[in-house]
Amino acid sequence: MNLQTKKSVNDKKVSGPFATFLAIHFEVGGDTKDLEYQSRFWPAAAGLVELADHYDAKLTLQFNPQWAEYILKENNRLALLKSWQKNGHEVALHHHGYDHRNWNGYTNRPGKSNAPGYRGRVEDMIDLVARLAAPYKLLSGTITDEGSDHPECIKYDTEGIRIDHARSRPQRVVLGGNNAVQVGMAFLSFDGDIRSFKEEYARSEEDEVFGVVTHEYDFRKNPGMIEEWLRFIRSQGGTIKTVSDIIADYQKVFSIGRNDRPLTFSDDVAVQ
Repeated sequence: MNLQTKKSVNDKKVSGPFATFLAIHFEVGGDTKDLEYQSRFWPAAAGLVELADHYDAKLTLQFNPQWAEYILKENNRLALLKSWQKNGHEVALHHHGYDHRNWNGYTNRPGKSNAPGYRGRVEDMIDLVARLAAPYKLLSGTITDEGSDHPECIKYDTEGIRIDHARSRPQRVVLGGNNAVQVGMAFLSFDGDIRSFKEEYARSEEDEVFGVVTHEYDFRKNPGMIEEWLRFIRSQGGTIKTVSDIIADYQKVFSIGRNDRPLTFSDDVAVQ
């Protein structure tokens, strides 16, 4: 796909990609109604954001709805999250649809309302997570079961797992009948090969976005891995920004083309 530059970026030519983001997937935890998992990993979530602040990295915090439910139950937790937003972090959506091995209980798939763990329709999930994001809009996210469950409000779709998904040029796609801009990302686990990420980053071109995704449990298992990545980006003169900020900035510089074959969760090589 060829992109047409709207304005020159050569005046401030730097090595590396146009921008980079770090998305955090906050998981369901195996039970759609019991919030024990969220309680157990809440300190890790807070520690991760605190570390990111030290490196002036703005995270894209993609919450399954159980996390919204957990945070909204307690004023101190909600106040802390609002301080994260005030500091520039983005509250976003992560949706585990019915086909995910760790379904979050929300789906628009026909005939699933009697399935064990069912919590409601996608619209109910959006209402819940949007309360967490307020007063800001819920704009970006990683969605499974895109055909039935991709919400209209998610304008920026993040997708991918493999290292070759990390470098991408944002593309306009249609997911579940809804228009979105999609950008790729690669999964950095607690025991991941961070050297490959660094090498791939060095190969990035100025019209590419470099996306990385990890989990709150990866951070708890190996916080040093995440800190090494944050330190690396800073050493390259880069700044980790939120997905929504990156796409807004990207469209000021580059024209975004269309792709009628978007990357979807079922096409990824592994289910995370």
